[in-house]
Amino acid sequence: MLLTPNQRAAYHQVFKMFTDETGIRIKTVARVDKKYKESVYQWLTGDGYSPDILNWHTSKRLFYFASRKAILPINEMLKDPEFVGEFKHVLSNVIYEGDLYAVPTSYYHWGFLYKKSLVNAKGKVPQHWDEFIALCKQLKAEGVTPIGIGTKNLWPVAAWFDYINLRTNGLEFHQQLLNGKISFFDPRVRQVFSTWKQMIDSQFFLSNSDELRWDQVLPLLYRDKVAFNLIGNFATSKILETEVEQIGFMPFPKINDIPRYEEAPMDAFMVSAKTNRVKESILFLKFIAREDIQSLLNNGLGYLSPNIHSKSQGDRFLQQGAKLLKESQGVSQYFDRDTVPEFDVQAMPILVNFLHHPDIDTVTRQLEITRIKVFKPTN
Repeated sequence: MLLTPNQRAAYHQVFKMFTDETGIRIKTVARVDKKYKESVYQWLTGDGYSPDILNWHTSKRLFYFASRKAILPINEMLKDPEFVGEFKHVLSNVIYEGDLYAVPTSYYHWGFLYKKSLVNAKGKVPQHWDEFIALCKQLKAEGVTPIGIGTKNLWPVAAWFDYINLRTNGLEFHQQLLNGKISFFDPRVRQVFSTWKQMIDSQFFLSNSDELRWDQVLPLLYRDKVAFNLIGNFATSKILETEVEQIGFMPFPKINDIPRYEEAPMDAFMVSAKTNRVKESILFLKFIAREDIQSLLNNGLGYLSPNIHSKSQGDRFLQQGAKLLKESQGVSQYFDRDTVPEFDVQAMPILVNFLHHPDIDTVTRQLEITRIKVFKPTN
């Protein structure tokens, strides 16, 4: 078993329960984060040793190994209607070409952190896009920058592209686009950038976002300098104790009348193709998929369980996130996990540049050139 150090305590409790139930002992292999990621590729695609079961990211990063037959399909779990029902909203992130390759274990939600004193004073929290835009215009007129964002490390900008696309075109389109199967010249993509451009032209975003890291936006929320920040739930652990009651959470507003999909980066367990303990590995995956085990594990980790029947005991942000994700029709994994690294590393600066120079022809042309270079599509 491969683990990062910060997961160890919560997992060891679960491992002991598995051993007590089955008599099967689990030997763990710990690595620091960077070494962990390097080791996964080495173990699964190299000639040497590999752990039987590995903890990894879902979607494109999982499919990389599935396409190389470096991990085993576990289709017998798809024959269990209870398993399918409990994980139906996330299965698209672990099924590759019709085969199941991993069991989802943990994920976390994205959405808006907002300053209550600025937003609640204007009425109800916006649920629809026109309500959100109207509130942003009102805040801007009163001298408040509506949206804080820090793009010094580039990646926070991708949440805006992801969510506008999910709310406009849906999950399947979003996944196909980031996998190079749809042209960035498609009119549906232009609509995404048109929606985004209207916000940029209205100067809703921080003008110096490229000078700030993601966590440097939080103090601006405290001081009423910005009203909203689109960010993952990991940011709530950084909120000052004296400020936490002044910060609210809301989902990304509805744009089109389509099913609601959310951004929720997810981890899962997969089985190495090198294992000679297939029966024991499958038994463990069935164990880790259980509602009671996922509830216990994720309450210890401070994450959310993808099992829709699990129970969260976290703070109000986690409780809101749990409700949000259980009610979603599916989840994306975030831009960098839903595409290949070669595309991500080239596309991210293009998206950041659009935030400051919102020319739709330029951004779609640059992304299309990158798509053709990276994916070499036939269409």
